[in-house]
Amino acid sequence: MILELKHITFGFSPEKQILKDLSLSLEEKKIYALMGSNGAGKTTLFNLITGFIKTQIGGIFFENKSIINQQPYKINRQGISRTFQDLRLISKLTVKENIFLAIKNNPNDSWVKALLPKTVFWKKLQILELKAERIIQEYFLKDVSNSLACEISFGQQKLLNLACCVANGAKLLLLDEVVAGIQPEYRNKISILLKQLKAQGKTILLIEHNTDFIADISDKIFFLHDGEISTFENMETLRKDKQVMEAYI
Repeated sequence: MILELKHITFGFSPEKQILKDLSLSLEEKKIYALMGSNGAGKTTLFNLITGFIKTQIGGIFFENKSIINQQPYKINRQGISRTFQDLRLISKLTVKENIFLAIKNNPNDSWVKALLPKTVFWKKLQILELKAERIIQEYFLKDVSNSLACEISFGQQKLLNLACCVANGAKLLLLDEVVAGIQPEYRNKISILLKQLKAQGKTILLIEHNTDFIADISDKIFFLHDGEISTFENMETLRKDKQVMEAYI
């Protein structure tokens, strides 16, 4: 298992537990969907995994090593990358610059390195430049490569957000509503990209509401309701579950 959550219990107050003794595990090279009504705790679960919220009870293991309550940047360096509902792009930088900065081990990722002459890192910068160009091509962003992130369409921003998430080479990707609010053209492109990432050996856990999209790409579906997880092999079996229908559909 690449990720295991064991007996996670969490609440922002003692009176209301958002997650109740929750356990789940992810196998490598699969796509998992996490569904649930608004406020069910899906993003809270992402925040616990990535260290933005401290775990109260339970364990979180990535590649059999505990990552509980580590700083987000340390968890990221171990191989977990994520997106947010608010895309968190640098709006006044170009598409290419956003991707370049997201690449792992960028020479400009610390102020000390940034002060050194670029000639010190010339070869490495060339390699990273080629990697950024390849990602731009693969993620359907070639035509807007030199546009500011704030100037491109929302669908293109979603593609850029995914490209930045992938750029640091993480093994596990946590994607928060990756196709929400975009047109079918971009939804289809993201579907293609996620299937390619799976074929390349990535594991993906995504929060999503679009049932057609989930049915197309997911290997397994988790449904979060009243702090507990139910597991479904496909959308067809999920739709037959009375509790899910009452809570969500």
